[in-house]
Amino acid sequence: MKKTLGSALWIVILAIMLGCGAGNTKTKGNVISGPPAEKGKIMPSVSCLKDFNITYALYLPKTYTPALKFPAIIAFDPHGSGILPLQKYKDLADKYGYILIGSNDSKNGQDMNTSGAIIDALFGETSGRYTIDSTRIYVMGFSGGARIASMIGLYEGGVAGVIGCGAGFMSTNQPARFKPDYISFAGNADFNMNELIELDKQLDKDNFTHASVIFNGKHDWPPVEVMEEAFLWTEFCSMRKEMVMKNNAMVGHFVEQQKDIITHDKESGDFLAQHNHLVNLIRFVEGLVPTEAYKKELANLEASPPYKAAEKQLQQLMGKEMREQKSLNDNFFAKDIDWWKRKIANYEQRITTGKDSSDVRMCKRLKSYLSLLSYMSYTRVLSSNDTIAAKHAMDIYQIVDPENAASTKADKGK
Repeated sequence: MKKTLGSALWIVILAIMLGCGAGNTKTKGNVISGPPAEKGKIMPSVSCLKDFNITYALYLPKTYTPALKFPAIIAFDPHGSGILPLQKYKDLADKYGYILIGSNDSKNGQDMNTSGAIIDALFGETSGRYTIDSTRIYVMGFSGGARIASMIGLYEGGVAGVIGCGAGFMSTNQPARFKPDYISFAGNADFNMNELIELDKQLDKDNFTHASVIFNGKHDWPPVEVMEEAFLWTEFCSMRKEMVMKNNAMVGHFVEQQKDIITHDKESGDFLAQHNHLVNLIRFVEGLVPTEAYKKELANLEASPPYKAAEKQLQQLMGKEMREQKSLNDNFFAKDIDWWKRKIANYEQRITTGKDSSDVRMCKRLKSYLSLLSYMSYTRVLSSNDTIAAKHAMDIYQIVDPENAASTKADKGK
């Protein structure tokens, strides 16, 4: 597969997608550094053939052999930690037979030329260097990395699917040129959860093949047991397209697992979880096994008063959270530190003593959102040498997220 990043559209998209930054790369030809790749072992830094200054972490599954073609996942971490997703998911790569490539260079805040060169070099690795099935290349990312992955899938093409964790699509005025299979993941304490819920509804309207997984967690790469659903999703999508043989045992095991989960949802009276799991069951196995019974169960659930009440409450909560996020933005520099101490203390009290689990999760998301807002605000005003505003932002950051604030302050040296 050949990636061409020189189109005007791609340049426009990258310009919108990325913040200001600096950096360039120097092409050195077909230079390879470091020891040869070994299967079953993470290689933390492999130089790209197109540019040896651009590197990636690599994991070849234990079953890898040049005699066969393997699907591949290219991962983007927002901090350029290519090894991190490989360390987390290498066992899944072994179980399902995937090559994992993690960019060491792509990170938040880069300029368009740097990002374009990185992506171009990474995709150059999928053609010839390893025996990769060019019809089964996937891009995966977390947070800002998820937005990079989705942009590649939607506008550049050449990938079978996108796995987005903790963030959705970048806002642009450009219509999508491609519709890759898409699955999203968000923790129920992730400040981007509502964004992904709304994106899921939009993808329904746009006729994407898609799924959305909400798990018990925060703004982070999903745990292994959750991420396994991404591998099952890509496998099932490939089976539907007859790119791989149908694995009845794999499909059947998944169906039975999901039925057990849905039964537990019913018994616990969690109508929203029951709805989400039913929807995903249908999306995952549509075209592989009969789904009429599940669709009937879903229709009955959606018509029931308890589900309607729970969905209405969710929409109200999402609206309240959006208004609260706006208030945090509007008041960030307008309110003094005592006001912020009271605001954050209120969130913490509701998290610690609250009996409404949905409000507890919302407060966790708002604290995470404020942490990110503090970091971004501190970085921005510090770069403009506004020391008074920087101190204000850091004071808020230290209250809401002392551990990360201390790390950021040490990194910036102020």
